[in-house]
Amino acid sequence: MTIQKQMNRASKKRDELIAIDHLVSAKSLVRAYAVAVTEAASPDVRKILTKQLNHAIQTHADIATYMIENDMYLAYDLKKQLKHDEEKMNLIQELVQSK
Repeated sequence: MTIQKQMNRASKKRDELIAIDHLVSAKSLVRAYAVAVTEAASPDVRKILTKQLNHAIQTHADIATYMIENDMYLAYDLKKQLKHDEEKMNLIQELVQSK
């Protein structure tokens, strides 16, 4: 494998790790806002939190769409996603064992 191909592969993996981190964070934010909306006593606060919740949902959808379009998240093919996840796990194990 040429240096350029290795760099491109590493760059895609870095992009994927960043995207996964953002996706997980966005999902956590959706959960937090959903809980906050149900706990808020004030209609004005609920309205603001609902607006923030909708924004968080859209952000999560945007990140997921980006990942799907770039073959980072294979949401519609479980077998491929499991294979993809297994490859990532093997790579992580290799990196940990090489240290």
